[in-house]
This record gives sequence, structure tokens and C-alpha cells, in this order.
Amino acid sequence: MRRPLWAILIVGLLVLSGCATVVPTPQRERVVLKTTNATRYYPVRAMSTTAIFDEIDKNGLFDSNGRRAVGLTSAEWNMDWKGVEARPGLCGQDSMTITLNLVVSLPEHKRSSDLPQNIRASWQQFTAGVAAHEQRHVDIYLDGARRMKSRMEAILTKPASCSKLGDTIRALWVSQQADIEKAQNQFHTEEDARNHDHRKPLQAQIAVQQKRLSALDSDIRGLDQALETLKRRSDTTLAELDAVKVQMGKSGATPSVCGQSGLASKVLALCQRHNALVGTYNALVEEHNGTVARRNSLADEHDRIVATTNTLIEALNWTR
Repeated sequence: MRRPLWAILIVGLLVLSGCATVVPTPQRERVVLKTTNATRYYPVRAMSTTAIFDEIDKNGLFDSNGRRAVGLTSAEWNMDWKGVEARPGLCGQDSMTITLNLVVSLPEHKRSSDLPQNIRASWQQFTAGVAAHEQRHVDIYLDGARRMKSRMEAILTKPASCSKLGDTIRALWVSQQADIEKAQNQFHTEEDARNHDHRKPLQAQIAVQQKRLSALDSDIRGLDQALETLKRRSDTTLAELDAVKVQMGKSGATPSVCGQSGLASKVLALCQRHNALVGTYNALVEEHNGTVARRNSLADEHDRIVATTNTLIEALNWTR
């Protein structure tokens, strides 16, 4: 007698289903993923490139490998799940909640409007690159969290005891986070390689400039030594010339009479000595002036190369 009643109930359900539009009850998610993403800024106030990076280094950000960092993305994971044995060997499950809280730390210049125009432009480009770098870290975390959610859902659909299920969940929890950190490290490796390739041309140009500076420094030191030698020789020649003039004076002669004919042999000898010393001194003065000109030319080139090198170093500093 009960069997017809069961059949009637089924039919009745079918009829009701056909006569009205029933909105299905949303199925509760087995795994709920909750994420937060906050950004905090640390202040920078220095006004030169070197001072800016010194201040950044003193801020104390370090990545997971212990390296100083300009920006940083930190992650805090949490999982909430409880399983109750509905019957032996079968775990009745509550939903699982995975929480991922991300905090991004970035530099912020508190006096950016006071920065020199070229440094302000470099700063803006630099911090945009830092923000993009950290956003990639955020994306890796979020992609990893979504994969973890999907895999946890797959696990929870399979019947198992709570003990076995708990072990599987914990193993996946650990392995997925390890995979995410591996992806983060891979990203850093690739970024470091790109930065290295980007820095290489600048480093090569700096090396060429520094090599030329070294050669110029050596040449300038050589010219300085030559000038000191010329000065000593000039001073000696002037001293000898003064001594000859004194002897000429004692003989009643002056340099102006040296061009006259019929001079006494002693005066003639003094005049010849005087003229020779004058010629030597003038030659030394000419050589000194030429050496000074060459030194000034090298010094000008040195200053230009120093300015070029400083510009290259400035650009290199912003490629961190």
C-alpha cells in the first residue's frame, strides 16, 4: 500500500515542478577564498640620488632572502576548516575558508615637488617600476590562492575519513604555499636577469669612461711633474742670468751694449753668456706655456668625462 503513495509523491513533485518556475537555492561553496590587499608607504625626504638610496637602505626593508628591498609584498595565510566523522570512514565537512592578507610597502617622497626636475622625473619612473614589480608579486599570490582554492575543492569532493582528509589538506596547504614562493623566487630571478642586462650597457660605458679618466689622470700627473722640472730649470737659469748681469755691472757693461762692436774680451764673453741664458730662458718659457696648454686641454677633457661618468652613474643608480 505504501508503494503507490511513493509514486504519487513523485508525480506530485513533477507536476509542481512543471507548473512553476523555481529559483534554485545557491549551492554553498565548499571553499571560500577571502583576500585583502593593503598598501603602506614609508617616507623618503632626501634630495639627491645618492642620499635618496642611502635613506631607502636605512629604512630596513628586506626580502625573504635577506636582501635589502625598495618595495616589499608580505603575505599572511590562514585556513579555517573542521571535519566531523559523520560515520566511520566518512568525514562530514563544514566549508573551508582560506584567508590571504597582503601588505605592499612602497616608498613615498615627502618633498617630491622640491626635487630637481631631472631627479623628480627619475624618481617618478623608478617608483612606478617598483609599484609594478610589487603588483606582480601580488598577482602571483592571488593566482596561487585561486589554485589552492580549486585544489582544495577537488579534495573535499572525495569521500575520506577526517584523519586522512586532514592529512591531505595539510600537505596541500604546505605544498601550494611552497609552489607560490617558488614562483615568487623565479620572478625575482628573471627580474634580476633583466636588470642585469639593462645595467650592462651602462656599466660598460662607465668602464670606458673610467679607463679614459685613469689615462688622463696619469697624463696630467706627468705634465705636472714636467712643469715642476721646467720651473726649477727656469729658476736656475734666471739665477745664472742675474749673476751674469752682476758681473757685467762690475765691468761697467749693460745688456744694451752687447750689440756694439769692439767690446773687450771679458765683456764680450759676459754678453755671449747673457744672450745664451736669455735664449735658454725664453725656450723654457715657451716649453712651459705649451705644457700648460696641453695640461689645460687634458683637464677640460677630464672634467667633461667626469660629468659624463656622473650622468651614467646616476642613470645606473636608478636601475635598481
